[in-house]
Parts: sequence; structure tokens; C-alpha cells
Amino acid sequence: MKKPTLEQIAIECGVTKGLVSRALGGKNNVSDETREKIIRKATELGYDTTKLKAYKVSSNHVLLISSSRILFKEDFWQPIITSISSTLSRYNLIMEYFVFDEDKVDDNLLKKLKESSCGAFIVIHITTKAIMDVVISKNKPTVIVDPKTFYSEATQFKFSNYDSCYLATQRLIEQGHRNIAFYGSDSHSTSFRERHEGFMACMEAHKDEVKSYSLIFDNKEKNFANEDLLVNAIKDNPISAIVCANDIIALNAMKTVFRLNKRVPDDISIIGFDNIKAGELTSPGLSTFNIPRQEIGEEVAKYVANSIKSHQIKLSQIVIRCEYIERDSNQETGKKYETQNIW
Repeated sequence: MKKPTLEQIAIECGVTKGLVSRALGGKNNVSDETREKIIRKATELGYDTTKLKAYKVSSNHVLLISSSRILFKEDFWQPIITSISSTLSRYNLIMEYFVFDEDKVDDNLLKKLKESSCGAFIVIHITTKAIMDVVISKNKPTVIVDPKTFYSEATQFKFSNYDSCYLATQRLIEQGHRNIAFYGSDSHSTSFRERHEGFMACMEAHKDEVKSYSLIFDNKEKNFANEDLLVNAIKDNPISAIVCANDIIALNAMKTVFRLNKRVPDDISIIGFDNIKAGELTSPGLSTFNIPRQEIGEEVAKYVANSIKSHQIKLSQIVIRCEYIERDSNQETGKKYETQNIW
């Protein structure tokens, strides 16, 4: 694919070529919102994100490290990133970007990261060991948001994965469900594994009255589903409820249930995690756990600002509570849902 020019990016964003140049060049006279819009569009068009000017900056700069794939998830990650940036600005800190392609991590990219000079790092949901090794070696305050794997040398901001899925399972048991499955991928991320553990802990606490089913797939292709696994489980077992590792998996599960000529929640209740927009708009509305994106961004930025000010590296694990939102995808056994499924 031919690399886009600054003019092409400007046309797509509805801004001037000069503004695109300043945004990608790391200049300060560009608003956070506009900079994020330009970087996201440039990445989408195939711009070489290793050319983003986020290197050799001063100690009042914070380097946010993200894969280009993360920037595409506007519904999930962009509110967090925007909140981080705006909160840092209140502390007179400037957030710069280091965006990379997960399939193109080479020596040149790592060299640029090694040469960076900043006051702190914020890493968004990364599993690339080579990137993390360089970050840790810089001996700067480092925060990982929703870590996919465990790093003891950095502060981790996590969601209430274990507790939330324990509560989701408890809710289904209260609604009369006795054959409950967990559907997800333990190998995909630490969050998914912790959610599975929360489910298993609750089922163990009620083992005399319930039966659990763990429907685990590898998700190497990032399909967030294994339809054959789910179909066979539903056909072979009296499963009446499913706790899913996230909303995308839950929405895929709802489609599978519909293809089996079953209904949600009449035949099978489903609960997700993340509170993405698609889950709110579907019918029935997906019950889920809301990730407080604004709050997370603020807390991450405050933590980084305090670390820079105190000149100390404090290692912590901070868990952000996620609120349960009950919609119509789960209900008491025996009840009938009045609205048609849209699948």
C-alpha cells in the first residue's frame, strides 16, 4: 500500500496540511483532540508511525506507547487516552505518542525508543516483550494500563476483573441458573484470565447447587469466538447462562445462540464485560460491566504526575472498580422476554 502524503491525511481529516505536519511532528500548538484525530487517521491510511516525533523530549513530557491496533478502538481506548492527555495538561505535562505496528517491531523501532527522553511512560495494553524490555530499562516511572501480561517492574492499572465476574456469576445463580458457562480466552490477556478465575471462584462457592462449564479458546486469530466450541457445549449440556470475557465475545455468543434457534434471554442468559456501544444498541441490550474510562485516564495521569514530581518510582497494582449494568440479556429462569432478538 502506497504511503499517504501529508496532504492526503489533511483532506481526510478536514484540516490543513500544516496542521497535520505539526501534529505528526510533535509540536505543542495542536489540541489533544485534533492530534489524536490526525494520528488515528494517519495510522489508518498506512502512515509510518515510527516517524511520529515523540522522541528526545524533555522531562515534562510523558510518552504514551500504543500499537496502531489500539488506536483503531475508538469506542474502548480513545476515551481513556483523551482523559490521560487532558489530565496531564492540567499538571503542565505534555503527552507524546509512540505508535507502532505489532507485526513490525524491529531493531530500528527499538533504537528510536531507546533514544527517547521523557519523564515517564504510559503503556497501553501491550504484550510485545521487546518494547517492554526497553521501557523498563529506562528506569523511569512506568504505568501499564490493562496489562496483557504481568510486569513486576511497572505500576499496573487494572479493572476489577475477578470481583466483577464473581458478581456476574452470583447474579445468575440468584436468578435461578444452575448450569452456567464461562466463554473466553485465558491466553488472550491477564484480564480475561482473571475474569475466568472470578467465575470459577463463585461456582466453587456454590458447587453443591450449580455446575460450571469453561469454554476456553486460544483467540490467536482475534476472532473473539469459537462457534463450534460453543455450539457443541450448548447442544450437549443444559447450559442456561453464559458469562463472557468481554462484550465482543458476548455479542458473538448471542449470534450463535440465535443460529441454534434459541433466544436470549429466554433460553440462555448472557453477561459481557466492557460496556461497548454495540452492546447497548443490540436487542436485547447486553448486561455488562462498565469500565470508567474517564476516571481511569484521570487516575493514570495523576499517578504519573506525582511520580515525576516526587522523583520516585513506586510500584503498585491499582484496581479500578467496574460497575454492573443490568440490561435485558439475562433474567430469572422461566421468564419470557417480550422484545424480539435482532440477530
